[in-house]
Amino acid sequence: MSSHRALALLAALSLAPASALAEPEEALMGVTYVFTTVDAYSVVGSSLIVTGTLVGESNVRTINLPGRGGDTTEEASRCDRLALLTMTRPGRFHFSWSKPGLYYSPTCTLTRL
Repeated sequence: MSSHRALALLAALSLAPASALAEPEEALMGVTYVFTTVDAYSVVGSSLIVTGTLVGESNVRTINLPGRGGDTTEEASRCDRLALLTMTRPGRFHFSWSKPGLYYSPTCTLTRL
């Protein structure tokens, strides 16, 4: 590999957001996560994995937002519609997610600014 290619690869990796390279962080029970922007999301089982910027922060984070459990994706698919709207209209909505406890269903909210 030429030194120019190695330098270009090193520059590309250093400019990539850390959240793109790291595993998603697990959401904490009882904490409400409010996203000002949603850059990406995916539904994995009953979990919703969201990449975006939280209110009051400037760094992009990827957070695993779990559902109640089991093999159902119903809870996550309801939340993904709200995340999609936040993604397609940045700056117009806040997407929030919270889960009060282990055996509770998560609550997803979309707020127009």
